[in-house]
Amino acid sequence: MKLPILTDGLVLPVSHQLIELLNDELDKAHPNLDPVSHMTSIVFNFRDPDYSPELGGYHPVEIGLSRHQSGFELDYLTDFSFVGSGWNTELAKEIDFDIHADICEVRYAKPVTLVEAKELFSIFQENFISYYHLSVFNVEVTVEKVDE
Repeated sequence: MKLPILTDGLVLPVSHQLIELLNDELDKAHPNLDPVSHMTSIVFNFRDPDYSPELGGYHPVEIGLSRHQSGFELDYLTDFSFVGSGWNTELAKEIDFDIHADICEVRYAKPVTLVEAKELFSIFQENFISYYHLSVFNVEVTVEKVDE
């Protein structure tokens, strides 16, 4: 059974391919999980194990969903990259699409509304899906459930 991810009324143009990708990863990580069970949130972490400050690579991406009535809504999509140098290097948000706050933040730029970030989101989504199909990511899926 597929996870009902609600996209109606969403400002960002979320593609069917992204929804399928998330469903496939949830099914791989939790094959016997009933998507209409007592899940309250799901977090997908996509990491390139070879990504490093010295060599670069594919940025880690995190996608969060939360329960909303009959399905799940996208909460955020965040791309991370290394900043700093030497001992002061750390992962930081590069691009953050915060759905509920209706804001997109890009490091070193002023925040914009999601309407203003639609084109950026389309490019981000297309690139992310392409990288995913190159099998560069290790994927971890974390499911939060209410106690039954």
